[in-house]
Amino acid sequence: MSNSLADFADDDVAGRRPVVEKILAIREAWKDARYELQTGQPRRPEKQAKPATASQGLLAAEIRLELQKIRVNISKNEGKLADRPEHRLATTWSQELARLRAIKEQYDDELRRMNYESTKAE
Repeated sequence: MSNSLADFADDDVAGRRPVVEKILAIREAWKDARYELQTGQPRRPEKQAKPATASQGLLAAEIRLELQKIRVNISKNEGKLADRPEHRLATTWSQELARLRAIKEQYDDELRRMNYESTKAE
């Protein structure tokens, strides 16, 4: 594959890029395989998926704390998107923003339900 790089013109960076990316991907896969053979463990831990729903069974104070953290993260992602809408990670930021807003709504609904139940019991 690396020999095919000579087929491109010296100034054809865009044409070489896919070939270089394939070479780098194969190299990383090879490093992973060698490390796993030597140690018996994966080279990098698998990324844990972020939760898409709110945690259940929290107290009202815990929910308020989670809401505070979520609001901060929402603000950060909104700022990043506003400052750099053409950034290569802009779609990731917007997906994270949507996930955080959905969780915020779930926590807000849970707080409303808790408040309703506490006023109803009185």
